[in-house]
Parts: sequence; C-alpha cells; structure tokens
Amino acid sequence: MTKINLNISLLFFPIFFSCTNNSGTATRPEVNVSQQKTPADSSKKNKGTDFKYDLKNPNHTWRLPEQLVEVSGNTWIDANHLILIEDLNPNLYFVKIDDKSVTLQKTIPFAQTDKDKIDIEDVTYVDNTVYALWSHGVLFKITDWQGSPKVDKINTGLSKENNTEGLCYDPISKQLLIACKDDAGIPDDKKSAKAVYGFDINKQQLITPPFMVIHKKDFEALTGDKLSFNPSAIAVHPITHDIYILTTRDNKGMAVFSHEGVLKSYQTIEKELMPQPEGICFSPEGKLYISSEGKKGEAGNLFEFDQ
Repeated sequence: MTKINLNISLLFFPIFFSCTNNSGTATRPEVNVSQQKTPADSSKKNKGTDFKYDLKNPNHTWRLPEQLVEVSGNTWIDANHLILIEDLNPNLYFVKIDDKSVTLQKTIPFAQTDKDKIDIEDVTYVDNTVYALWSHGVLFKITDWQGSPKVDKINTGLSKENNTEGLCYDPISKQLLIACKDDAGIPDDKKSAKAVYGFDINKQQLITPPFMVIHKKDFEALTGDKLSFNPSAIAVHPITHDIYILTTRDNKGMAVFSHEGVLKSYQTIEKELMPQPEGICFSPEGKLYISSEGKKGEAGNLFEFDQ
C-alpha cells in the first residue's frame, strides 16, 4: 500500500477509547479469539521502558493470617477485600485489608484432597465468579462463593508437564490467560520458551496457538544478562493493558509485556523482601498487589505498590 493510500485509509478508520475493569466490561472492540492465527511473540521487538512501580519500596506491607504460609495467588475483589489462595489446601481465603492489618473473614473450601495432592497455584475473579488454577492444568470454577459455593472442575487440556502457575482475566480479549512455568507445548520451539494460553470462558476450551510466547533471548537483549524466566503469576494492567508476569525459580523479578506480547521492561525483586513472590493483581485504578511466601515457616506477606 502506498503512503497516500495508507493515509486515506486511516481517515476512515474509527478511533476507539477503552475503559475496563475486572468485571469484564469494555468499550474497546472485542478480539475475535476464534480467528487468532499466530501467538504474540516477545522477540518481535525489544524496547526498555521505565518500570512504573518501585518494587523495593512498597507503600503498604501486611503480614498475612497464619493459614497463608505458602500463599500462591491473589485477586482483587473491592477496595477493602481480596481473595488469596495457598498451595497445600484448596480453599479460598476471603480477607479484609485496612491501613494496619489483613483480617481473614471467611475460608471457603472448593475441592477434596483425599486421593490426590492438589497444588493450587493462582486465582482470579470475573463477574462474581472465582477461578482457581491447579498446577496440572485444571480450573475450578466457583460460583455463589459467598453463599453456597457451586464448583465445576474444568480440564483445560494443559497438564502437569506444563506446570500451570499463572492465571488472570484479560478484559480486552475477554478470556482467561494461563501462564505455563515449564513445558510451553510448542513442538518446534526451544525448551527455554514459555507460553501463555488463552482460555475461552464461554466455550470452556483452551485457545491454540498460545496467546503469547516468551523467549529467553529477549531478556538478554534487554538487560544484558542471561536470565531464566519461569512464569509464576500473571495480571493485566487495568489502564495500560500491559501484561505483568512474575518469575521466581532461578531469579526473582517481574517482566512487563505489551498486550501484543512485546517485552518492555524487567525489574528484579529482592529476595530479602519477597522470598517467594507468586501472586499478583491490580485494583481498577492501577494499585499493584504482590503476595509472597514467608520466611522459615512464617506466614506470607502482602505488598501494595502505587505508581
């Protein structure tokens, strides 16, 4: 297309403004997930940008209740409440936060553990429904969680080899995003590649190919260091729609990708502050919450960061 034709076509292209929240409403046009042909690729372009949060200096730090030693995920409910989960027990922990403390208000069991250990890794909240993620690629859909919970167990098609550890809702594509810590499920790609898959809530099925592919080489190009990246949590920023992903295995840090999957920045996390950061969520105005396991068997901590 010539430059003249491109300019003419732009004159007739409608301009949209978007405003989203975790209830799933959006004025931006929907992404037609059924027509998604190729995954977003972090190797398209690398551009370092200023990180919006100072991960060394939280504006609030809370010690979590004693039930949350191995806290592994969190999700924002309202200005005073979050739901958290932990690895060993399939419970939702509904907590209230204020300037001084975190108070456990309700414990909500959602699965049995008589036969198999269920390693619950992340949680997200969509339209008053809670989704919890098992590391073996299974979702638990929990409705009426404040009254008499109804639980549906959904096999996504992912497995323990993928080691599914990150879960969030994307208000732009209106699908869940599932981050794999280990096997990306991409036959021709390198073992170091990691994948984020979309999951269609209405059809209750995994969307392939992956929503986003993460490459180790992009971190070296951006930071100058050879960093391993193994996703442990994921969240979509409510205003910029950038995708934030934690890594905790070999090094601890947070990467920011554009919604198209381009690596924008990476910031390390100090182990002394967060020994095992595995949960991340945002409030609608962009406050960042990170939960981390505690030290030496102590209860974990919740951190709040403002831009």
